Amino acid sequence: MEREQLREMRDSAVNLELDMDEEDRVILLVSRASALFAVTQKKILRLRSPDELDPDLEHATAPWEQSVVLSLGAADPVVARTIIQTTKLLETVFAKTSDHFRLLSDISWETMNSLVSLRFIKERLEKQINETIETVSSDLAAYTEGQSPKPIPPIENYDIEFRAFVNEAKRCLDSISGLFPVLSALKFDMLDDSYNQRFGRGHFHKAQAWVEKTRGKDSPLAQMLASDQRWIGTWIAMRIAIEHPTKDKNIETLNFALEANRNIRLPTWRFRHPSFDMDRPQNLLEVFEICIDNLLKFYEDLQLALLDGHLPPMMEIIIEEIPVESRELALPLRYSFSTTLAK
Repeated sequence: MEREQLREMRDSAVNLELDMDEEDRVILLVSRASALFAVTQKKILRLRSPDELDPDLEHATAPWEQSVVLSLGAADPVVARTIIQTTKLLETVFAKTSDHFRLLSDISWETMNSLVSLRFIKERLEKQINETIETVSSDLAAYTEGQSPKPIPPIENYDIEFRAFVNEAKRCLDSISGLFPVLSALKFDMLDDSYNQRFGRGHFHKAQAWVEKTRGKDSPLAQMLASDQRWIGTWIAMRIAIEHPTKDKNIETLNFALEANRNIRLPTWRFRHPSFDMDRPQNLLEVFEICIDNLLKFYEDLQLALLDGHLPPMMEIIIEEIPVESRELALPLRYSFSTTLAK
């Protein structure tokens, strides 16, 4: 078969049966640089075309490739509130072919991947903790009484998991910070290296200084960033302490232990730093859950706050927050969007 004929055949419409059960359905199709992605209620599929698998046109029967890149779909709150909610928001403001749409969509995928990774780490630790609690509870006396009680099974790879969580939290913040150079440039041709240098990945103090200068210290966005700087700065400082520990700036993870009073101490951690009052043992799972929730809400709210100026003068966007109890189980979005004529 001639290559031109093969190219024409591949350019024609395709009918592809997706690997999904009868109860599942496609919520969103997203074309990205690496492949076509199908977001269903239960998972995310990556679809690669014959041209992507066989760019040199060597095989006439090159198949479409399907792979599950994430076993979570639109019914998962993180997936719904990142890539799907962002797509719905962008569709009200930008053309799908625009560079703004593409870049902001990419940021939503990076943010989703980080948030899911953080949750996986938390769930792995939580599973181990619960299993150890169950084991010890079944024979509590053996682990707490006598001169030589049985050693409490420790959480495996605790230091590594903790380090991975902190690094991923910083990576998530870096991704979210990408909203500033993209959305601060009202015209895409303004988005050059100077914009990236002005903000820097993860440098929210630079972003806050820019917001205060351009919108004023009392603007809602400036106040939002000021209130979020505390927890953002904490995780950034923790990441630095892990990478460059010193005597007065370091993190210590504390595994299961039997204390002198024969009480069992659950896994905790502490952060020694002159700027933070966190040198006492800190709750592990609760802090991780708060971090994930803060990152997701910060990403959502920052997008909305930075959209000013991107709508035509005669249009305005209507943003409604959906109460938790009213969110659809199949697609638990936090916000709904629509546009109307400006008054």
